[in-house]
Amino acid sequence: MKLTEEKTKELVEQFRGEIAHKFDKDFTHKISGTVNTLLHKFFLKKINVSGFSNLTNIPDGTPVIISSVHKSHLDYMALGHVIYEAGNETVPATIGGSNLFHGTFETMLPKLKCVALDRERVSPKNLRSRENLLYLSTFYDYLMADVVEKGEMITIFPEGGRSYSGKILQLNLGIFGIAKRAAKEFNTKVAIVPIGISYDRVTEDCRFEGLRKYKGWNPKAYRKYDKRGFIHHAVFQPRSICYIDFGAPIYVDDFRKLDKLENELRTKMGQLIRVTTVALVCRAVAGKKFVPLDEVLQHIRDDLKIVKNKNLLVGKGVRYRTAGMIFRRSLEHLANRLRMRDIIRITKRNGKKVVEVKRKDVVTYYCNTVSHLFDENENTINE
Repeated sequence: MKLTEEKTKELVEQFRGEIAHKFDKDFTHKISGTVNTLLHKFFLKKINVSGFSNLTNIPDGTPVIISSVHKSHLDYMALGHVIYEAGNETVPATIGGSNLFHGTFETMLPKLKCVALDRERVSPKNLRSRENLLYLSTFYDYLMADVVEKGEMITIFPEGGRSYSGKILQLNLGIFGIAKRAAKEFNTKVAIVPIGISYDRVTEDCRFEGLRKYKGWNPKAYRKYDKRGFIHHAVFQPRSICYIDFGAPIYVDDFRKLDKLENELRTKMGQLIRVTTVALVCRAVAGKKFVPLDEVLQHIRDDLKIVKNKNLLVGKGVRYRTAGMIFRRSLEHLANRLRMRDIIRITKRNGKKVVEVKRKDVVTYYCNTVSHLFDENENTINE
């Protein structure tokens, strides 16, 4: 049904109110210290940043879209905090799903320059509706006039949500819709900066199996389960190291081959994922219930050769370490029963030390985070 002019104006005003951020510089400055304390006291030992100059060296006047992988809810805080601190209090407009804007976050996130996107409205199956097409048009208009034209950056997590499998998901082509609109409107190339975020331990790793089940069942139950997991990890579980790697920007002004662009960006994001001690051990025990310790160590040695030959990015405790040292370091996150990390156990069978897999889902998750880096038959990221 065609929308009347009056109805169109009414909807545009409504949509803009739902989408727009309400950035509060003073609030952001005050809360930055709290975010830093929260991250480092409960979740992260440290945040290691690499390649930040790839962001700061982009020529002035170039629209910038930061495209990050999405492993955890901590991504928003860690990445935002790093850019804010290292970029002289620069705050990019971060696009988040409207499902995140509830409770306290409904008023807090817009103040931190978060822009709400209703993913249901802009999904391809729902864009047959004139109302939803108007919503998408309003969203683009807002970003161009209130973000890009003001010289501000946009941060987006184009996978559309956390990856419960560990793999980098197919990217939502909406990121190229934003870039295309900016290139056309400002007659310039757009810089898309790929970012890899890696963790020694992803905070939600033991909850992804449950979250997958809850997601299609009950949104309230899903949020409660997710929240309980964060509190549980904050109180009981060992802190992790977070690695944020900024890749070289992709300058784009030709959007005729979106599949090729998507593949290129996703591949570059995947190349910025780090191989951690936990991922190496999980690769060594994947698909089995019991694995002799000697086999685990040999598998790690073989993987280390690949890491060296391909010059892959690695987490702390991998470079210049023996397989035994890597295995022992991983136990903090995989076999720390006092910290409720009962993912694997070291036991004996027939007089020999073996590794017993207790949580196959968690082991599989960490294997998937780096599988694309090791498989010679894969030229692109697995979906």
